[in-house]
Amino acid sequence: MSIRSQNDGSVVTVTIDRPAKKNALDLGMRIDLARAFEQIKADSSLRAVVLAGAGSDFCAGADVREMGGANIAESMARVEILHRMVRSVVRTDIPVIAAIRGVCVGVGWSLALACDYVIAAPDARFQFAFRQIGLAPDGGAVHLLSQNLGPIRAKALVYSGQMVTGEQAATLGLVSELAPAEDVVARAQQLAAELASAPTLSLRMSKRQFTAAENQTYEEALAAEVLMQPLLVRSEDFREGTAAFKEKRKPKFIGA
Repeated sequence: MSIRSQNDGSVVTVTIDRPAKKNALDLGMRIDLARAFEQIKADSSLRAVVLAGAGSDFCAGADVREMGGANIAESMARVEILHRMVRSVVRTDIPVIAAIRGVCVGVGWSLALACDYVIAAPDARFQFAFRQIGLAPDGGAVHLLSQNLGPIRAKALVYSGQMVTGEQAATLGLVSELAPAEDVVARAQQLAAELASAPTLSLRMSKRQFTAAENQTYEEALAAEVLMQPLLVRSEDFREGTAAFKEKRKPKFIGA
């Protein structure tokens, strides 16, 4: 199996496992990765996700060898599967942390941009190299990159096909945190464990706010808060958090 999921309590690590091909995603792997994240969303016992690549690389994008020879209908179906994969990451309502080392190229970078938190090695290599094979970005890359950088800098990266290091990506605001390559996955899992101990409903609602903000006006965002905050005030985690604050102790959240 080229997509592996391993649970550790309320944290699950999803690994793209095709190191001989730098974890390039073939059609079956895209379907399996989408299914993995759809199953995660359906599992209420899980509270944080790590997305990593096996070996020394994160993901070299889609498997180029599969791209030729298809008719228009087949090509459209393949793109829809790719969209299902990236969308499944975006729609996962618990924090998703990308652990990046080695190459993070094409739709591999789209996957990283779809995550909530990106931990990368300083010498990790990020690139949208679509122009080198006569294609345009996919996997929502232009939308996600423009959202993070603004259109001017996003266009520069896409049009030039420039490769940027993890350190440069951090400077651009595309990487949340840098860690040595050998520690990237462990650091991502450590952070996931920390987030898993936080009030889950609060994080879920916060993630929904960020997702909705892409298409909301300011007034619509405020209206959503009117519905959201009263629900959280009634949660067990809110009661525990306020009690712990008053008693000057560390809270023990249960995710309810």
